[in-house]
Amino acid sequence: MVRNAKPGMHPDGLGLYLQCTVGSGGRFNKSWFFRFARDGKERRMGLGPIDEVSLARARELADAARRQHRDGIDPIVARDTKRQELRPDALVSFRVAFETFFAAKRQSLANSKHKQQWQSTMATYVFPVIGDRPVADVTTGEVLEVLTPIWFDKPETAKRVLQRIEAVFKSAILRGHREKASPCVGVAQELGTRHRIATNHRALPYNQVPDFVARLRSSSRSPMTRLAFEWLVLTATRSGETRQARWVEIDERQALWTIPRERMKAKRPHIVPLAPRCLEILSELKHMLSGGGLVFPGTKAGAPLSDMTLTKVLRDMKLADRATVHGMRSAFKVWCAEVVKVRDEISEAALAHTIGEKVRAAYLRTDFLEERKALMAAWAEYCESAPSPYLTMLVPTTGTIERYGLPLVAARTDSAV
Repeated sequence: MVRNAKPGMHPDGLGLYLQCTVGSGGRFNKSWFFRFARDGKERRMGLGPIDEVSLARARELADAARRQHRDGIDPIVARDTKRQELRPDALVSFRVAFETFFAAKRQSLANSKHKQQWQSTMATYVFPVIGDRPVADVTTGEVLEVLTPIWFDKPETAKRVLQRIEAVFKSAILRGHREKASPCVGVAQELGTRHRIATNHRALPYNQVPDFVARLRSSSRSPMTRLAFEWLVLTATRSGETRQARWVEIDERQALWTIPRERMKAKRPHIVPLAPRCLEILSELKHMLSGGGLVFPGTKAGAPLSDMTLTKVLRDMKLADRATVHGMRSAFKVWCAEVVKVRDEISEAALAHTIGEKVRAAYLRTDFLEERKALMAAWAEYCESAPSPYLTMLVPTTGTIERYGLPLVAARTDSAV
Protein backbone atom coordinates (compact mmCIF):
# COMPACT_ATOMS: atom_id res chain seq x y z
CA MET A 1 0.00 0.00 0.00
CA VAL A 2 2.85 2.40 0.88
CA ARG A 3 4.66 1.67 -2.37
CA ASN A 4 1.50 2.24 -4.44
CA ALA A 5 0.47 5.48 -2.72
CA LYS A 6 -0.74 8.23 -5.03
CA PRO A 7 0.29 11.90 -4.76
CA GLY A 8 -1.04 13.57 -1.64
CA MET A 9 -0.93 13.25 2.17
CA HIS A 10 -1.89 9.83 3.52
CA PRO A 11 -2.57 9.56 7.29
CA ASP A 12 -1.47 6.45 9.17
CA GLY A 13 -2.97 7.66 12.44
CA LEU A 14 -1.89 9.54 15.59
CA GLY A 15 -0.14 12.26 13.59
CA LEU A 16 1.92 10.06 11.25
CA TYR A 17 1.59 10.87 7.54
CA LEU A 18 3.06 9.67 4.27
CA GLN A 19 3.77 12.57 1.91
CA CYS A 20 3.80 11.63 -1.78
CA THR A 21 4.81 14.24 -4.41
CA VAL A 22 5.66 14.07 -8.10
CA GLY A 23 9.16 15.14 -9.06
CA SER A 24 10.82 15.76 -12.41
CA GLY A 25 10.21 13.07 -14.99
CA GLY A 26 7.08 11.94 -13.16
CA ARG A 27 9.08 10.22 -10.42
CA PHE A 28 7.28 9.84 -7.07
CA ASN A 29 8.97 11.15 -3.93
CA LYS A 30 7.59 9.58 -0.74
CA SER A 31 8.56 10.48 2.80
CA TRP A 32 7.18 10.29 6.35
CA PHE A 33 6.41 13.15 8.68
CA PHE A 34 4.86 13.62 12.11
CA ARG A 35 2.24 16.33 12.32
CA PHE A 36 1.51 18.14 15.58
CA ALA A 37 0.45 21.54 16.92
CA ARG A 38 2.55 23.80 19.13
CA ASP A 39 1.75 27.33 20.29
CA GLY A 40 -1.34 27.28 18.10
CA LYS A 41 0.61 26.53 14.93
CA GLU A 42 0.89 23.36 12.89
CA ARG A 43 4.34 21.76 12.84
CA ARG A 44 5.65 18.96 10.65
CA MET A 45 8.62 16.83 11.65
CA GLY A 46 10.26 14.96 8.79
CA LEU A 47 11.03 11.32 9.58
CA GLY A 48 12.74 10.30 6.35
CA PRO A 49 11.96 8.83 2.90
CA ILE A 50 10.33 5.41 2.58
CA ASP A 51 13.49 4.06 0.92
CA GLU A 52 15.31 4.60 4.21
CA VAL A 53 12.54 4.40 6.79
CA SER A 54 10.06 1.51 6.84
CA LEU A 55 6.46 1.87 8.03
CA ALA A 56 7.32 0.13 11.30
CA ARG A 57 10.29 2.43 11.90
CA ALA A 58 8.22 5.51 11.01
CA ARG A 59 5.64 4.49 13.61
CA GLU A 60 8.39 4.12 16.24
CA LEU A 61 9.77 7.57 15.47
CA ALA A 62 6.30 9.10 15.50
CA ASP A 63 5.54 7.45 18.88
CA ALA A 64 8.75 8.89 20.34
CA ALA A 65 7.97 12.34 19.01
CA ARG A 66 4.40 12.11 20.32
CA ARG A 67 5.66 11.31 23.83
CA GLN A 68 8.01 14.31 23.76
CA HIS A 69 5.19 16.55 22.61
CA ARG A 70 2.94 15.26 25.37
CA ASP A 71 5.69 16.10 27.88
CA GLY A 72 5.85 19.69 26.61
CA ILE A 73 8.98 19.18 24.52
CA ASP A 74 9.13 20.30 20.88
CA PRO A 75 10.37 17.11 19.16
CA ILE A 76 11.89 19.07 16.26
CA VAL A 77 13.95 21.26 18.58
CA ALA A 78 14.97 18.24 20.64
CA ARG A 79 16.12 16.35 17.55
CA ASP A 80 18.08 19.29 16.17
CA THR A 81 19.74 19.94 19.52
CA LYS A 82 20.85 16.34 19.72
CA ARG A 83 22.23 16.41 16.20
CA GLN A 84 24.09 19.62 16.87
CA GLU A 85 25.75 18.06 19.92
CA LEU A 86 26.89 15.17 17.75
CA ARG A 87 28.09 17.24 14.80
CA PRO A 88 28.19 20.95 15.70
CA ASP A 89 30.27 22.00 12.71
CA ALA A 90 28.11 20.26 10.14
CA LEU A 91 24.84 22.01 10.92
CA VAL A 92 24.12 25.28 9.14
CA SER A 93 20.76 26.92 9.61
CA PHE A 94 18.62 27.86 6.63
CA ARG A 95 19.07 31.53 7.58
CA VAL A 96 22.87 31.22 7.47
CA ALA A 97 22.67 29.23 4.22
CA PHE A 98 20.61 32.05 2.71
CA GLU A 99 23.06 34.72 3.85
CA THR A 100 25.95 32.75 2.35
CA PHE A 101 24.09 32.26 -0.93
CA PHE A 102 22.84 35.85 -1.11
CA ALA A 103 26.28 37.35 -0.55
CA ALA A 104 27.13 36.04 -4.02
CA LYS A 105 23.69 36.37 -5.58
CA ARG A 106 23.28 40.05 -4.81
CA GLN A 107 26.24 40.85 -7.10
CA SER A 108 24.16 39.74 -10.10
CA LEU A 109 21.11 41.82 -9.08
CA ALA A 110 21.51 45.25 -10.64
CA ASN A 111 18.18 46.48 -9.32
CA SER A 112 18.25 47.51 -5.65
CA LYS A 113 14.50 46.86 -5.49
CA HIS A 114 15.07 43.18 -6.34
CA LYS A 115 17.73 42.88 -3.65
CA GLN A 116 15.32 44.26 -1.08
CA GLN A 117 12.56 41.91 -2.27
CA TRP A 118 14.76 38.84 -1.82
CA GLN A 119 15.51 39.79 1.77
CA SER A 120 12.01 40.96 2.70
CA THR A 121 10.26 37.82 1.40
CA MET A 122 12.65 35.63 3.35
CA ALA A 123 12.15 37.64 6.53
CA THR A 124 8.36 37.76 6.14
CA TYR A 125 7.46 34.27 4.95
CA VAL A 126 10.39 31.88 5.30
CA PHE A 127 12.55 32.62 8.35
CA PRO A 128 9.67 32.44 10.87
CA VAL A 129 9.09 28.82 9.85
CA ILE A 130 12.47 27.35 8.83
CA GLY A 131 15.00 30.12 9.41
CA ASP A 132 16.60 28.42 12.42
CA ARG A 133 16.22 24.87 11.10
CA PRO A 134 19.37 23.10 9.89
CA VAL A 135 19.33 23.44 6.12
CA ALA A 136 20.36 19.78 5.96
CA ASP A 137 17.15 18.64 7.62
CA VAL A 138 14.38 20.85 6.22
CA THR A 139 11.62 18.67 4.78
CA THR A 140 9.09 19.04 1.99
CA GLY A 141 6.39 19.27 4.66
CA GLU A 142 8.05 22.34 6.14
CA VAL A 143 8.35 24.01 2.72
CA LEU A 144 4.63 23.35 2.28
CA GLU A 145 4.07 24.95 5.68
CA VAL A 146 5.80 28.10 4.42
CA LEU A 147 3.86 28.33 1.18
CA THR A 148 0.36 27.05 1.95
CA PRO A 149 -0.88 30.29 3.62
CA ILE A 150 0.04 32.44 0.57
CA TRP A 151 -0.21 30.02 -2.36
CA PHE A 152 -3.72 31.09 -3.38
CA ASP A 153 -3.97 34.51 -1.75
CA LYS A 154 -0.65 35.80 -3.14
CA PRO A 155 0.19 33.50 -6.07
CA GLU A 156 2.94 35.61 -7.65
CA THR A 157 4.63 36.19 -4.30
CA ALA A 158 4.37 32.48 -3.46
CA LYS A 159 5.90 31.54 -6.79
CA ARG A 160 8.90 33.81 -6.20
CA VAL A 161 9.30 32.61 -2.60
CA LEU A 162 9.43 29.00 -3.81
CA GLN A 163 12.03 29.89 -6.44
CA ARG A 164 14.16 31.68 -3.86
CA ILE A 165 13.91 28.87 -1.31
CA GLU A 166 14.95 26.36 -3.95
CA ALA A 167 17.95 28.50 -4.93
CA VAL A 168 19.13 28.43 -1.31
CA PHE A 169 18.83 24.64 -1.13
CA LYS A 170 20.74 24.18 -4.38
CA SER A 171 23.49 26.40 -2.98
CA ALA A 172 23.54 24.44 0.28
CA ILE A 173 23.88 21.16 -1.62
CA LEU A 174 26.75 22.55 -3.71
CA ARG A 175 28.52 23.81 -0.57
CA GLY A 176 28.15 20.47 1.22
CA HIS A 177 25.69 21.70 3.85
CA ARG A 178 22.97 19.33 2.68
CA GLU A 179 23.18 15.78 1.32
CA LYS A 180 19.50 15.17 0.57
CA ALA A 181 17.72 16.36 -2.56
CA SER A 182 15.97 19.73 -2.46
CA PRO A 183 12.72 19.53 -0.48
CA CYS A 184 11.16 21.89 -3.02
CA VAL A 185 10.76 19.08 -5.56
CA GLY A 186 7.07 18.46 -6.23
CA VAL A 187 5.84 21.31 -4.01
CA ALA A 188 4.17 23.28 -6.82
CA GLN A 189 2.41 20.16 -8.09
CA GLU A 190 1.21 19.30 -4.59
CA LEU A 191 -0.24 22.75 -3.95
CA GLY A 192 -1.75 22.98 -7.43
CA THR A 193 -1.33 25.44 -10.26
CA ARG A 194 -4.80 25.76 -11.76
CA HIS A 195 -5.40 29.02 -9.89
CA ARG A 196 -2.50 30.70 -11.62
CA ILE A 197 -4.30 32.77 -14.23
CA ALA A 198 -1.96 35.09 -16.09
CA THR A 199 -2.77 38.77 -15.66
CA ASN A 200 -1.48 41.67 -17.72
CA HIS A 201 -0.53 45.16 -16.63
CA ARG A 202 -3.46 47.54 -16.81
CA ALA A 203 -2.96 49.83 -19.80
CA LEU A 204 -4.62 52.88 -21.30
CA PRO A 205 -6.07 52.32 -24.77
CA TYR A 206 -3.64 53.88 -27.23
CA ASN A 207 -6.27 56.39 -28.45
CA GLN A 208 -6.28 57.90 -24.92
CA VAL A 209 -2.51 58.42 -24.79
CA PRO A 210 -2.50 61.85 -26.54
CA ASP A 211 -5.03 63.14 -24.01
CA PHE A 212 -2.95 61.66 -21.18
CA VAL A 213 0.20 63.43 -22.44
CA ALA A 214 -1.66 66.72 -22.72
CA ARG A 215 -3.03 66.38 -19.18
CA LEU A 216 0.41 65.35 -17.92
CA ARG A 217 2.04 68.49 -19.31
CA SER A 218 -0.53 70.74 -17.61
CA SER A 219 -0.62 68.83 -14.31
CA SER A 220 0.63 70.23 -11.01
CA ARG A 221 3.36 67.60 -10.66
CA SER A 222 6.96 68.78 -10.55
CA PRO A 223 8.60 69.52 -13.94
CA MET A 224 11.08 66.67 -13.37
CA THR A 225 8.29 64.14 -12.81
CA ARG A 226 6.27 65.36 -15.79
CA LEU A 227 9.24 65.22 -18.13
CA ALA A 228 10.33 61.79 -16.90
CA PHE A 229 6.87 60.31 -17.44
CA GLU A 230 6.57 61.85 -20.90
CA TRP A 231 10.03 60.52 -21.80
CA LEU A 232 8.93 57.05 -20.64
CA VAL A 233 5.86 57.21 -22.89
CA LEU A 234 7.72 58.52 -25.95
CA THR A 235 10.56 55.97 -25.68
CA ALA A 236 8.32 53.02 -24.67
CA THR A 237 10.84 52.05 -22.02
CA ARG A 238 10.41 50.51 -18.59
CA SER A 239 10.26 52.61 -15.45
CA GLY A 240 13.71 51.67 -14.21
CA GLU A 241 15.29 52.26 -17.61
CA THR A 242 13.88 55.78 -17.75
CA ARG A 243 14.45 56.74 -14.12
CA GLN A 244 18.07 55.59 -14.14
CA ALA A 245 18.97 57.14 -17.50
CA ARG A 246 22.34 58.90 -17.49
CA TRP A 247 23.63 61.72 -19.65
CA VAL A 248 26.65 59.70 -20.81
CA GLU A 249 24.27 57.21 -22.43
CA ILE A 250 22.75 59.84 -24.74
CA ASP A 251 24.13 60.95 -28.09
CA GLU A 252 22.13 64.08 -28.90
CA ARG A 253 23.85 64.59 -32.26
CA GLN A 254 22.77 61.13 -33.43
CA ALA A 255 19.51 61.32 -31.41
CA LEU A 256 20.22 57.94 -29.81
CA TRP A 257 20.05 56.67 -26.23
CA THR A 258 22.06 53.52 -25.51
CA ILE A 259 20.92 51.74 -22.36
CA PRO A 260 23.68 49.43 -21.02
CA ARG A 261 23.02 45.72 -20.61
CA GLU A 262 23.19 45.95 -16.81
CA ARG A 263 19.90 47.88 -16.72
CA MET A 264 18.07 45.83 -19.33
CA LYS A 265 15.78 42.93 -18.47
CA ALA A 266 17.24 40.82 -21.31
CA LYS A 267 20.79 41.75 -20.26
CA ARG A 268 21.60 43.16 -23.71
CA PRO A 269 22.35 46.80 -24.64
CA HIS A 270 19.33 48.57 -26.12
CA ILE A 271 19.51 51.54 -28.50
CA VAL A 272 16.50 53.85 -28.37
CA PRO A 273 15.96 56.37 -31.23
CA LEU A 274 15.02 59.77 -29.78
CA ALA A 275 12.21 61.72 -31.43
CA PRO A 276 12.48 65.51 -31.72
CA ARG A 277 10.28 65.95 -28.62
CA CYS A 278 12.76 63.84 -26.61
CA LEU A 279 15.54 66.22 -27.60
CA GLU A 280 13.34 69.12 -26.46
CA ILE A 281 12.92 67.39 -23.08
CA LEU A 282 16.71 67.08 -22.78
CA SER A 283 17.06 70.79 -23.54
CA GLU A 284 14.52 71.67 -20.83
CA LEU A 285 16.33 69.46 -18.34
CA LYS A 286 19.66 71.16 -19.00
CA HIS A 287 18.13 74.46 -17.90
CA MET A 288 16.83 72.82 -14.71
CA LEU A 289 19.92 70.86 -13.67
CA SER A 290 23.29 72.01 -12.47
CA GLY A 291 25.09 68.92 -13.68
CA GLY A 292 25.28 65.36 -12.45
CA GLY A 293 25.05 61.93 -13.98
CA LEU A 294 21.32 61.22 -13.86
CA VAL A 295 18.96 62.63 -16.46
CA PHE A 296 16.02 62.42 -14.03
CA PRO A 297 17.44 62.83 -10.52
CA GLY A 298 15.22 62.48 -7.48
CA THR A 299 15.08 64.69 -4.43
CA LYS A 300 17.87 62.75 -2.69
CA ALA A 301 21.36 63.56 -3.90
CA GLY A 302 22.66 60.99 -6.37
CA ALA A 303 19.40 59.00 -6.43
CA PRO A 304 16.94 58.72 -9.33
CA LEU A 305 13.24 59.41 -9.13
CA SER A 306 11.44 56.68 -7.25
CA ASP A 307 9.11 54.25 -8.99
CA MET A 308 6.27 55.39 -6.74
CA THR A 309 6.69 58.96 -7.98
CA LEU A 310 5.48 57.91 -11.43
CA THR A 311 2.76 55.68 -10.01
CA LYS A 312 1.46 58.61 -7.97
CA VAL A 313 0.99 60.58 -11.17
CA LEU A 314 -1.60 58.04 -12.29
CA ARG A 315 -3.28 58.17 -8.90
CA ASP A 316 -3.50 61.94 -8.95
CA MET A 317 -4.97 61.80 -12.46
CA LYS A 318 -7.57 59.22 -11.28
CA LEU A 319 -6.17 56.61 -13.65
CA ALA A 320 -4.62 54.11 -11.23
CA ASP A 321 -7.58 51.73 -11.54
CA ARG A 322 -7.25 51.66 -15.33
CA ALA A 323 -3.56 51.98 -16.07
CA THR A 324 -0.07 51.29 -14.79
CA VAL A 325 3.24 52.90 -15.67
CA HIS A 326 4.41 49.69 -17.34
CA GLY A 327 1.13 49.50 -19.24
CA MET A 328 2.21 52.46 -21.40
CA ARG A 329 4.39 49.99 -23.29
CA SER A 330 1.30 47.94 -24.05
CA ALA A 331 -0.45 51.02 -25.49
CA PHE A 332 2.54 51.53 -27.79
CA LYS A 333 2.50 47.88 -28.86
CA VAL A 334 -1.21 47.88 -29.71
CA TRP A 335 -0.79 51.18 -31.62
CA CYS A 336 2.00 49.57 -33.64
CA ALA A 337 -0.20 46.60 -34.49
CA GLU A 338 -3.56 48.28 -35.10
CA VAL A 339 -2.73 51.73 -36.44
CA VAL A 340 0.69 51.65 -38.05
CA LYS A 341 0.61 47.90 -38.73
CA VAL A 342 4.36 47.68 -38.47
CA ARG A 343 5.95 44.24 -38.66
CA ASP A 344 5.97 42.53 -35.29
CA GLU A 345 9.77 42.13 -35.29
CA ILE A 346 10.19 45.91 -35.41
CA SER A 347 7.80 46.72 -32.56
CA GLU A 348 9.31 43.90 -30.48
CA ALA A 349 12.77 45.34 -31.08
CA ALA A 350 11.48 48.76 -30.01
CA LEU A 351 10.33 47.20 -26.72
CA ALA A 352 13.64 45.31 -26.29
CA HIS A 353 11.83 41.99 -26.21
CA THR A 354 13.82 38.85 -26.91
CA ILE A 355 12.95 36.46 -29.72
CA GLY A 356 11.47 33.28 -28.31
CA GLU A 357 12.70 30.65 -30.77
CA LYS A 358 16.41 29.96 -30.31
CA VAL A 359 17.07 29.03 -33.94
CA ARG A 360 15.24 32.11 -35.23
CA ALA A 361 16.99 34.35 -32.72
CA ALA A 362 20.39 32.99 -33.81
CA TYR A 363 19.83 34.14 -37.40
CA LEU A 364 17.75 37.30 -36.88
CA ARG A 365 20.45 39.57 -35.47
CA THR A 366 19.34 42.98 -36.75
CA ASP A 367 17.91 45.53 -34.34
CA PHE A 368 15.91 47.32 -37.09
CA LEU A 369 17.39 50.65 -35.99
CA GLU A 370 16.52 52.61 -39.15
CA GLU A 371 12.93 51.38 -39.13
CA ARG A 372 12.67 52.11 -35.42
CA LYS A 373 13.84 55.69 -35.93
CA ALA A 374 10.82 56.28 -38.15
CA LEU A 375 8.52 54.34 -35.85
CA MET A 376 9.47 56.25 -32.69
CA ALA A 377 9.20 59.60 -34.48
CA ALA A 378 5.70 58.67 -35.66
CA TRP A 379 4.72 57.52 -32.16
CA ALA A 380 5.94 60.79 -30.61
CA GLU A 381 3.99 62.86 -33.13
CA TYR A 382 0.90 60.77 -32.43
CA CYS A 383 1.31 61.28 -28.67
CA GLU A 384 1.38 65.05 -29.23
CA SER A 385 -1.68 65.06 -31.48
CA ALA A 386 -5.03 66.36 -30.24
CA PRO A 387 -7.33 63.38 -29.59
CA SER A 388 -10.50 63.13 -31.66
CA PRO A 389 -13.78 61.82 -30.20
CA TYR A 390 -14.63 60.32 -33.59
CA LEU A 391 -11.44 59.08 -35.18
CA THR A 392 -9.99 56.60 -32.71
CA MET A 393 -8.35 54.29 -35.25
CA LEU A 394 -7.00 56.63 -37.91
CA VAL A 395 -4.03 58.40 -36.33
CA PRO A 396 -1.29 59.03 -37.20
CA THR A 397 -2.41 59.84 -40.74
CA THR A 398 -0.86 58.38 -43.85
CA GLY A 399 1.00 61.67 -44.28
CA THR A 400 2.70 61.28 -40.89
CA ILE A 401 4.03 57.86 -41.73
CA GLU A 402 5.16 58.84 -45.23
CA ARG A 403 6.86 61.92 -43.82
CA TYR A 404 9.01 59.78 -41.54
CA GLY A 405 9.73 57.29 -44.32
CA LEU A 406 8.66 54.02 -42.70
CA PRO A 407 8.78 51.63 -45.69
CA LEU A 408 7.58 48.54 -43.87
CA VAL A 409 4.49 50.22 -42.45
CA ALA A 410 1.03 50.39 -43.97
CA ALA A 411 -1.37 53.02 -42.65
CA ARG A 412 -5.06 52.24 -42.17
CA THR A 413 -7.28 53.46 -44.98
CA ASP A 414 -10.62 52.84 -43.22
CA SER A 415 -13.21 55.56 -43.57
CA ALA A 416 -14.19 57.49 -40.46
CA VAL A 417 -16.94 56.07 -38.28
